[in-house]
Amino acid sequence: MSNEPLTSDADAFWETGLILRVRTGSRAYGISLDNSDEDSRGVCVLPERFLLGLDEFEQHESEFKDHVTYSLAKFARLALQGNPNIIETLFTPTEHVLHLDELGERLRSARSLFMSRLAGERFGGYARSQMGRLERHRKWLTNPPTSAPDPMEYGAEVVRGQIKFLDPRRRKAFDAAQKHWNHFVTWRKERNEARAKLEADHGYDTKHAVHLIRLLRMGHEILAEGQVLVQRPDAEELLALRQGEWSFEKVVEEAERRSAQLPELMRSSTLPERPDHALVQELVVDLHRDGFGRFQT
Repeated sequence: MSNEPLTSDADAFWETGLILRVRTGSRAYGISLDNSDEDSRGVCVLPERFLLGLDEFEQHESEFKDHVTYSLAKFARLALQGNPNIIETLFTPTEHVLHLDELGERLRSARSLFMSRLAGERFGGYARSQMGRLERHRKWLTNPPTSAPDPMEYGAEVVRGQIKFLDPRRRKAFDAAQKHWNHFVTWRKERNEARAKLEADHGYDTKHAVHLIRLLRMGHEILAEGQVLVQRPDAEELLALRQGEWSFEKVVEEAERRSAQLPELMRSSTLPERPDHALVQELVVDLHRDGFGRFQT
């Protein structure tokens, strides 16, 4: 495992205090293409001034946000909440671990403390967000709005030179339509070129679809088997999806079927309902205490 920093800030405290860094994204999942980005996620302990003084630090991102380093405390809080990105960091296979010291090994060895039904639920929740984004973009591709909503069509009137809504329900409907329009305009303006090409080639964003199906399957695996399989056993199938070999209808069918199964998996899972906050608290305190020495001059 390399101990070389991935940024030019070799003397920065988030590099000096680095205890763990793993490769993330498609390369860690085993579904990368030749042009896939190289991303990573790390964890660091902090100098005393951030823990005992007034200075604050939660995370550092590289210029293009492809390498992120979290403070140990924030990382642990997110892991307790079942955040998929953070949970994956603890279970990334050894071949994708880029930096690991004794403190990082202790954190990884305690990863079972963070496992609960909440993690499975959160994987499903992230998948639902992906589904909403996928369907919204699909709708904008096939039937894009042509203009901003007209308040008069929602019952507004001009009163003393100002537009007024007399019916609060219609005002709420107008606000929702305006919000939808604003999101569409922002999406059209800031649309990623690579994602736009995927949508043009396949009729939907296949990269979003891959993350949707992957998250749902991982949620199932966590709840049913207590496993976090970052290196995907279904990599070949997910690569086929990414390359547009699934119809949009097949993606929706698979997502709906998996989503419908999650409530029963939540009820039957042998995982605890929530992680043991007290044990994680003890772990974080011990790691911080043992990490102080590296910052002393």
